Amino acid sequence: MPTGEPPPLKKMRAADGEGEGGSQVHLDEGMVGEILLRLPARSVLRCRAVSTAWRRVADSPEFLAAHALRRPIEVLLYTRPVHGCGEEDLGLDALAVVSGSGDRDRRRRLASIPAMPHRCGPRPCCCLLASCDGLLLLGHGRGNEFQPYASYLVCNPATRQWTQLPRVTAEFAAAGKRPGHGPARLEFRESGFYHHAPSGEYRLLCHVTPDGGAQAPYYCVLSAGAGEPRRLMHATRIEQTMAIVPGSDPPKLQFWNFENLMTPAALGGRLHWLQHMEAGLTESMVAFDTEAETFCRMPPPPVACKGHSRLLIADRDTLMAAELGDLAFNLWALEGYTGGSDEMTSWVLRHRVEVSWRAERPSVVSDVGDGSGDVVLGSSYGVVAYNVRSGAARRVVIDDEEEDVSERSDDEKLLLSRSVLKESLVRHGFFGARPHPGLPLFNA
Repeated sequence: MPTGEPPPLKKMRAADGEGEGGSQVHLDEGMVGEILLRLPARSVLRCRAVSTAWRRVADSPEFLAAHALRRPIEVLLYTRPVHGCGEEDLGLDALAVVSGSGDRDRRRRLASIPAMPHRCGPRPCCCLLASCDGLLLLGHGRGNEFQPYASYLVCNPATRQWTQLPRVTAEFAAAGKRPGHGPARLEFRESGFYHHAPSGEYRLLCHVTPDGGAQAPYYCVLSAGAGEPRRLMHATRIEQTMAIVPGSDPPKLQFWNFENLMTPAALGGRLHWLQHMEAGLTESMVAFDTEAETFCRMPPPPVACKGHSRLLIADRDTLMAAELGDLAFNLWALEGYTGGSDEMTSWVLRHRVEVSWRAERPSVVSDVGDGSGDVVLGSSYGVVAYNVRSGAARRVVIDDEEEDVSERSDDEKLLLSRSVLKESLVRHGFFGARPHPGLPLFNA
């Protein structure tokens, strides 16, 4: 596990002519590493051109891992078109939430998503589905609701590298379909984008219902760098008890309660959802073991409304549920839980974070990830940073706003995504193995 320390000290010198007046300049690689660790990714990439010695420091795996750990977490939010017209590009901004009350939160334009013609009017050319370790997962070219995207693209916005996940083909979907029936018709739900530690792969977990529910649903994974999807053989359904859409023929499963499938809380090699298909008609939470590739149910937190609650990992090792009620976030902690299946656990109300917002679905909840104990809690009314160690809370200032956010109209509310980003320059082999030209989202 990276420690955040710079590479070991070594003596280095600039080549003749690189110092002032052609004199040689002596620096320690550790000193250069300390300087570069504090720079944003774009500046580090520029500094690689200073000399071969600087490039060697900036390219070392130890430095890249330590740099990624030190980057501030950025809340991803959208900017409404200036004229409210769907034909304009949709702005995707990144708001850096810096630990410490004396630091200023910084907002920057991350991408501009072009609008594309659609039979129902112009729509963004792609959809942000999730983020993980500095990587963004985008869906491009969607058909109808609950249909797979034409392509799933993974990009690193810091390095502008792209790759495409394996396509879900008709042949793959038809595997195991009933004899005598035509091409399989899919209902498809993306259910989590995660890092598989044993293999180092980044995977998209998907729930597939062939033939509109006429066949048994199953799960598959799309792995970055792989040539085709892989159907999970061991992720057997716990039981078929999901609610059915009234009057549907063939039966259709109810999916509309599962808005946070793509933002599971990852701890101890498990993904955790507050609401998931595998809970059936129970009130249980669901966990997915990414190594064994099996599901299990867990006791849920005693929140008043699951729809107003989200799971997060606080201070790197505590599973929490954040519930947004009137004028406060309640933070419930699952004590005694480290990601195992045979643990004595209990939900305890640890924190109450006062805000000036009405109860609604929280848009973003996340650990800052820098070891400070800060978590980020946000809704369409605003964002707050809260420290689970000290109990200190501060409002994150967005666009220098000073007005009472509780009085915002619908047109003035924040368009927060459910995702956060931590810049990373860590290299991934799948970008070279299966490169993709990408989409025109980023400015030069």
